[in-house]
Amino acid sequence: MRKTMALAAAAGVAALASHAGAVEILSFGFTDLVGTYNHGAGMFSVVDGADTSGDVTRIEAPSSSAFYNVGFSGGTASATFMVSVFNKVGNLAQGAGTFTIVDADGDELTGDITGTWIGGALGIFFNGDLSNVSFNLLGNGMFDGPSGGSFDPNFSGTPPYSGAIVQLFIPPSGNFFNSDFTVETVQVLGEIVPAPSALALLGVAGLVSARRRRN
Repeated sequence: MRKTMALAAAAGVAALASHAGAVEILSFGFTDLVGTYNHGAGMFSVVDGADTSGDVTRIEAPSSSAFYNVGFSGGTASATFMVSVFNKVGNLAQGAGTFTIVDADGDELTGDITGTWIGGALGIFFNGDLSNVSFNLLGNGMFDGPSGGSFDPNFSGTPPYSGAIVQLFIPPSGNFFNSDFTVETVQVLGEIVPAPSALALLGVAGLVSARRRRN
């Protein structure tokens, strides 16, 4: 299912990938996150669960990854994405929120999220921008994966950074935020760039293809 959703997302915006001019410095990706939609609050909350895995990868040299293997959830490390759902018209809606990724000893990667929810034949996609992205160094000053790997969170560019993000999931019974639901197979992919740019041109295809090249 994850492969099908990634391919569908890539196909939908493949033409945009060739125009991407931003130089990524950092990426993150998680699969099998747990998503819960609260219809009354208009909020889609995504958190790590028992089957969640992923990584946060420094792309700017010296490149390295912090790994989040299945089983990390429940400790200090975590991944949380909170995005609202509003101005819903048909199978489109707007969204805004925040994200926080915590490493093995409490250092945080945080930022703001804005974008668009899209209800498609194969699931729901969120395609958006990241802003005010920065590290809060509350641990040892390195970003350490709970399953190994680490990197220096100091980059050549000055924070806060910008970026692009996509979320993918299949809702129960085609529910496009019409009532409460929970899903356990949410995918999240993100790329961070050192300064504001034409983030929409990065697109879902750029995110998927970039991570495929590294994996």
